[in-house]
Amino acid sequence: MITEFQLKQAIVRVARRLDEKGILTSTDGNLSALLPDGGTLITPSGSCKGQLEPEKIVRLFRDGSARSGKPSSEIALHRMIYAKRPDVRAIVHAHPPYATAYAVAGMALDQPILSEAILTLGRVPVASYAMPTAEELARSVEPLVDHHDAVLLRFHGAICFARDIEQAGYLMETLEHVARIDFIRRALGSNELIPAHEVARLEELRSAMRSR
Repeated sequence: MITEFQLKQAIVRVARRLDEKGILTSTDGNLSALLPDGGTLITPSGSCKGQLEPEKIVRLFRDGSARSGKPSSEIALHRMIYAKRPDVRAIVHAHPPYATAYAVAGMALDQPILSEAILTLGRVPVASYAMPTAEELARSVEPLVDHHDAVLLRFHGAICFARDIEQAGYLMETLEHVARIDFIRRALGSNELIPAHEVARLEELRSAMRSR
């Protein structure tokens, strides 16, 4: 069983990787993960994710109160997702440039252009606009959480959630990768998509993989 310190190290590792890739910048975004005892670890408010240290990660009790430090202001969004999805153990919220551009444009990343993306990421909808406060963001994302693992936040960024912090980070990387490829294929004037019958087969395989 992973220890609290090991999980803090994993959060720092993922945060630094995303910062190096330009997916997290400055003090934007936040990462969290659930502890075996039901507590939550989350990045502190106003922290630069590229310079994060394990001891700075905030530990929350089951009721959401902090043991020490100031948690990210978007903790209500994280807590809502954990409550709705018992299979989710980690969350990454970031402002990756290409994916965020789609969020600003109000364009879902739901076109079948990459088989691997269908299997790992699924269709990515756009949540309705919300003020950048935790409670409003949580309400805008809540209707989409049950059937998606990634959501674009209108005029804001993106959020991905998975079984562990590494997978949540990988989903965010995949999301930005797909957004960039989709942008390029649109610039090339391509309307090529994976045939519908093949998409159905891929989605069936995705469902089987998720149920394991």
